[in-house]
Amino acid sequence: MAVEPVVAQPGMAELPSETAPGTEPGNPLQIRNMEAEDIEFVSRMLVDAFSDKFEHAVGKNRMEGAVQQTVASLGRSQDVWHRYRVAVYEGRPAGAMAIKFHGDSAMGDFSCGEACSFLGCGTCGLICMGAALENDNIPVGQCYLDHIGVDASFRGKGIGKVMLDRADHEAREHGCTAIFLWVKKGNRAVHLYERQGYVITHTFGGWFKRCATGSRDWHNMEKQL
Repeated sequence: MAVEPVVAQPGMAELPSETAPGTEPGNPLQIRNMEAEDIEFVSRMLVDAFSDKFEHAVGKNRMEGAVQQTVASLGRSQDVWHRYRVAVYEGRPAGAMAIKFHGDSAMGDFSCGEACSFLGCGTCGLICMGAALENDNIPVGQCYLDHIGVDASFRGKGIGKVMLDRADHEAREHGCTAIFLWVKKGNRAVHLYERQGYVITHTFGGWFKRCATGSRDWHNMEKQL
């Protein structure tokens, strides 16, 4: 599948280059592009980051199936690998995130039949959850932080903050003036994002979000760069 190149946003001045957070020599924390060897870790981080939504969508007893379905689908979906970053702490994968820019039209390779083999009737819930959380409407000049998560054994080391800083850096490198994300109302992560400079611009949702994810109300949080 052809993917439109993601380039600096129209009308934005080119910014001077600076060291990307997570690339400093000698730092035990390094952030790099996802590679094939990271697929299972990233898939587990994705399910973990949205664990309450996945559990609502597919059922608690199918969570491992959700991981394996994500591994299989992401493993085939090389057109979307460019969105993913992996945080490595002292040589061990510690966190993952995905960012998207305007003009990124790549789609993952999802197989309904394959999903059924892992999830059974939970496949319907997974499809609905994906539809509720998918965001393809990214404005020019903005970056969307699709998801971010830190492995439980590495929390408390500031990894999440450095990953957010890295997302800011990449957004600026693309000429963006703002970065935004979606987070459910009441999520404790709202306070982390606020400390990073994000503000709630509006709250949205409705019955479909509630049925598909278990959460009716979601915040759109945005940070000016």
